[in-house]
Amino acid sequence: MLKVVALLMLAMVPVSVAAQQTSQAAPDAQQICKKEFGDGFKLNPKFEALVTDLDGDGAEDMILVATSKNPLGGEVDYHYRAIDPYDGYFGFGDPKITVQFASTSMTGPLYVLVIHNWKAPKAKFVIINLPFDKLATSRLSIKHKRAVNSIHAVEAGGLSSDVYWDGKKYKWEPTYVAQD
Repeated sequence: MLKVVALLMLAMVPVSVAAQQTSQAAPDAQQICKKEFGDGFKLNPKFEALVTDLDGDGAEDMILVATSKNPLGGEVDYHYRAIDPYDGYFGFGDPKITVQFASTSMTGPLYVLVIHNWKAPKAKFVIINLPFDKLATSRLSIKHKRAVNSIHAVEAGGLSSDVYWDGKKYKWEPTYVAQD
């Protein structure tokens, strides 16, 4: 009987050690958001942090969804760049102007925060005016030549799109329209 109890206790040790390692490895997204983008951004709890290699350098990039009263306010202090690939697709993507466009979200504007190599950040972006209700990571074929990782955005109305890194900047591309 004593041997059975001892074996059960030994069996529990690796599980609790593994659980501790997992929780230590999981980053606190709000702390990362605050450190990299400032107090002006608050994570939206509806969205989980996503991790993938968006820029193709082999290092994990982090994608967060946040709200902010002034998404351009911390560009200088926190060394990020606000971009608008959605409106840029239609010919006018200057974020200093397009940030003033009305939000289509019922909860106010949502911003996608991207950190290239989130463990040792080398570039940070705030994507504004991207219409979405759900976000995921995806693979996208660019001009049938190569596949890249992308941010897949889905709107409630059925439109989905991808935002991807082309090697120099982020681009937006529509990918699907649902038919009723």
